[in-house]
Amino acid sequence: MNLNLFIAKKIKGRGVSSTGNAIACVSVAISIGVILMAVAISEGFRKEIGKRAAGFTGEILITVPGMDYMNDVYPLQADLSYLPEIEKIPEIRSVSETAYKPGMVKSDKDVHGVMFKGVDSTYSLDFFADFLTEGTLPDFSGRSMSDQVLISKRLAMMLGLSTGDRMTVYFIGEQVRARRLTVTGLYDIQLENLDEKLAVMDIRQIRRLNGWEDHESSCLEIALGGDGGKAADRRRIEVYDEIGEIIMDRDITADAPVVVRRIDEIYPGLFDWLALLDLNVLVVMALMMAVAGFNMISGLLIILFERISMIGLLKSLGMRTSNICKVFIYRGGAIVLKGMLWGNAAAILLLAAQKWLKPFTLNPVNYFVNFVPVELNPLHIIAVDIAAFVLMLIIMIIPSLFIARVSPARTIKVS
Repeated sequence: MNLNLFIAKKIKGRGVSSTGNAIACVSVAISIGVILMAVAISEGFRKEIGKRAAGFTGEILITVPGMDYMNDVYPLQADLSYLPEIEKIPEIRSVSETAYKPGMVKSDKDVHGVMFKGVDSTYSLDFFADFLTEGTLPDFSGRSMSDQVLISKRLAMMLGLSTGDRMTVYFIGEQVRARRLTVTGLYDIQLENLDEKLAVMDIRQIRRLNGWEDHESSCLEIALGGDGGKAADRRRIEVYDEIGEIIMDRDITADAPVVVRRIDEIYPGLFDWLALLDLNVLVVMALMMAVAGFNMISGLLIILFERISMIGLLKSLGMRTSNICKVFIYRGGAIVLKGMLWGNAAAILLLAAQKWLKPFTLNPVNYFVNFVPVELNPLHIIAVDIAAFVLMLIIMIIPSLFIARVSPARTIKVS
């Protein structure tokens, strides 16, 4: 057995040093636990909010230059020559035509503006199925235009509607046109600025209202595979760049000009909020590591003062100062590992409870979700543990430098 490690195992804290060791261990446990929870919650928010925002519009959009993706004036010619090549990109799950049209719905007390999104039978409504609270999804597979519509639970409450009810929508243009639609289902995604104003209906209805032909749309929605999170952010940028290269390699006169936009450009407020959350996590990590480091230095200094006679004896026996430093760093490392073990256990237990039971709730008006989202990623946990342990070992070098100043002649007690 390594002599330094053997001596470190024999050092037992007693009295003041025992209390110092306990404080240092608890400090490390709390710091590691808080850091792990902060990272898991931050990634949970990024994944949950990114998933919900992407469900509304897709992660990448191809639009008409100078127009919003909800444009209902100048149509995008969706039969682009390079579209099959884009669809072959492995990360892309689907490319869908969508059309938009603003309308007004009158309730008993007020008039509400609603943006109607038109989709066809090939459009995946799985996202809305995950958040469906009442009724069923609309069916747009029939030969004739469907009058079915999917609206948000919040909008239904404002309009006094429920599933099966008929709603009259007024579309304003050169002339006012009315449509009677049947509410088949209600969804609740809790992104207040989006879901209370968005309804999903048959794209053929929207095209007729806009005076568009088949394959004329407001935009093309590109949905990517996988879940949200930072990995999805990187994947989105890579696919965005690849689509740009495909378009630029084509003859610009062969197709109408288009603009490719990412979801973080469409909803900058949401993603800026997530970036601010990441900054807060970094601040929390720095503070927690500072607290843990300070307590570890204090605890190790207490051990050194208590064992100063032993240090003098080891020096007089010819043991190198560097080896004596290793003895106390090993002892400090054992305290850190014990604290990390307790911190990991507590954090994982709390995060698992929140992930499956969701005991901690939030106000969706302020946080976009009604619960604290968490993402338990083993790689993140391992990375935090390794980084924290290495940093603690580096910090423990500071009090260990005290050993070089110890004089054997002054510290050895002669009985």
